[in-house]
Amino acid sequence: ILCVFCFGSRYPQLFHKAEDMGHHQLASFIWNSELLKLSATAGFVERWWVSFVNWIWSMRFGMSFGLALGALLHTIFEFYPPKLGGNVYLNTLKGVVLGAPAGVCVNCAVPVACGVTRGKANVEAALGFMFSSPTLNFVVVSMVFAGLPWYYGAIQYSLIAVVLFGFVPLIVYLMNRKDAGNDESQPAVTCSIPLYKECEETLFQSVKHVGREYGKNLFKLVKTAVPFMLIAAVLSSLAMELLPLKEIFAQVNPLMLSGIALITVLLPIPIALDVMTAQQLYTQQVPAPYVMLFLFTLGTYSFLPMSYLWTEVSKKLALLLYGMFVILGLVAAYAITFFV
Repeated sequence: ILCVFCFGSRYPQLFHKAEDMGHHQLASFIWNSELLKLSATAGFVERWWVSFVNWIWSMRFGMSFGLALGALLHTIFEFYPPKLGGNVYLNTLKGVVLGAPAGVCVNCAVPVACGVTRGKANVEAALGFMFSSPTLNFVVVSMVFAGLPWYYGAIQYSLIAVVLFGFVPLIVYLMNRKDAGNDESQPAVTCSIPLYKECEETLFQSVKHVGREYGKNLFKLVKTAVPFMLIAAVLSSLAMELLPLKEIFAQVNPLMLSGIALITVLLPIPIALDVMTAQQLYTQQVPAPYVMLFLFTLGTYSFLPMSYLWTEVSKKLALLLYGMFVILGLVAAYAITFFV
């Protein structure tokens, strides 16, 4: 599944985006694949509908891969529970090592993370995968430094490192420490295959059993993820139609930056579109704090991972991460003023 997605879809798309960056005007900040074209006389409802449909069209490959891989990991971990150990920093690093080359956006990484946590693996590994995949991919990193001055990339990846190797492990460690008193009441996760006796199933029966479990897990993921995906498409399309970006970019002040950060952190966008958006804003001479804010806050978190964490892991964790990305986005916006 991973090879077909990466070499048949994801990396060709990423290379194409890298080639297009700076040569074509972006039609939208939230989608990059066009299924419906916008007419010159389109009203608000038509613009929203076109944006809604094109967002879903842009996400079709990544979300399909995320659902397929997430269900597969859930199924594998049911039979062979992972043993990642109790070191939250090392577990986060393992998630980062797997996530960076995968090259999925943070939204499409949600089903994968969901499959990992439903399979009883550590949440920090899921977060490491989810946050590193859209930001640390080598194509995305090269796009940042090729399309923008070096100090944008320096701030971007300094803060990403703080997130992945500072805040995420620390938050999970503190939450685990708080919940340590309840561990005794939780049953230990054991392998569902009785290793002490011979397997009585034939190969066909085993394949049928695993296939049935995979189908069940895939259906559960689709039932959970697709409604949130549709809600995200509706809300993000509305936000982009309602935001008066030209008026906002005309002035830089803490209130405007904070308001934009609260929204952009939640916008679900395809991978690398954050870099392309920031590069376009930079060439249009939009004030540097807005360029940096869009670069950092778009694509690192969104409504979809927040919904997943809220329903599957912890409401407190979902809100803490949201607040963290908003605050760090503002830190990035003000940090860039020391260089321009």
